[in-house]
Amino acid sequence: MQIISIFYSFKNVVGYVDKTFTANFFYIFLKYLAIPFLIIVLLYFIVLLILSRFYLDKLSIKKSDIDKSINDFLTDLIFSNYTFEETKLKIDEFKKSAVFQNKWCKYLILNKLIHIKQNVKEVNQNLVLIIYKQFGLNLYSKKLINRKKWYYKSLGFYHYQSLDYKIKKGHIKPYLNSKNRYLKSNALIALIALSDEKFDILDNYHKKIPSADELKILDLIYQKESVIPESINTWLVNSNSSIIILAIKLIVRYREPLTLSKITYLLLHPDKNVRKEIILAIRELVIFDAKDILINHFKKESDIRNKISILKTLGTIGGERTKDFATQILFEEKNIDIKFEIINCINKIDKSYFNNFKIEDEVENALIHQIILHVNNPYLN
Repeated sequence: MQIISIFYSFKNVVGYVDKTFTANFFYIFLKYLAIPFLIIVLLYFIVLLILSRFYLDKLSIKKSDIDKSINDFLTDLIFSNYTFEETKLKIDEFKKSAVFQNKWCKYLILNKLIHIKQNVKEVNQNLVLIIYKQFGLNLYSKKLINRKKWYYKSLGFYHYQSLDYKIKKGHIKPYLNSKNRYLKSNALIALIALSDEKFDILDNYHKKIPSADELKILDLIYQKESVIPESINTWLVNSNSSIIILAIKLIVRYREPLTLSKITYLLLHPDKNVRKEIILAIRELVIFDAKDILINHFKKESDIRNKISILKTLGTIGGERTKDFATQILFEEKNIDIKFEIINCINKIDKSYFNNFKIEDEVENALIHQIILHVNNPYLN
């Protein structure tokens, strides 16, 4: 009986819903409630969009005016030969102006100081630091370094680095031992940028330097337009492979001589990347006297890519001794990539060597001729 009662109750409800939600009901609902509500919401967002646009335009004009005021002020301050007292007085007056009351004005001044320092040659370094400190921007940089997040600390390093604030190197050094690789990397780059032309920070650096940081370091050294670092020969025997690789690249960049004893020593290094770099250096500097050393080292070399690089270097150096060596190992070598480079090496030294080349082993003969075709026409598949 209870189930029957529930059934009839449900039926009555469905009937009521059917009667209530008629087409007329939906018409009244849409006309007097839904559509007016949507119109109000739409008008609200239109007004909000107009006001936002107006506010942004007003803010943009304000920022442009402030930007111009700061540009004029810094240009006058840096290029007018004021005394220290006059500079300090002008900064104090500017701090009282309406322009400086905007909270982001200080950061704008800092960014513009960095821009001027990086782009204007022979700007007075002491004056830039005076402005930096008189505005209290050094305290802002220090506050960033004291924050927990690594990217805030890195931004503080960047301020010191960009403004050449050497006196603060001690605040950065502890982060060379950071577990955060990004923070450690940024600390190293900043310290190298702030070091003198001896770059002694690298003398006792024992951690691996990533390739990206290596490029940054080389770029920093080039930018200083200095002579090759005094400790370059010490770097070549450093226990850190990264420092040795940096040294070799700098030797190539500055076209410094490499003695045969140094080449021999570096070719015996356990790190294949060091060996790779010295082989490239011989090629870049075209050290003809290193020919015999490379030939003797070839069979001792365990890395295939380095063996190929040796052959490329020997092909660049050239000479009959090289050709005799290459023809000798041509039939011994089984690795196809190395064999390819052997043939390329011989072909560079003597273009006519393979003109009438033929051997009894037909399989080997066909392979060599196929490689010769590829050497002479690299676009063949």
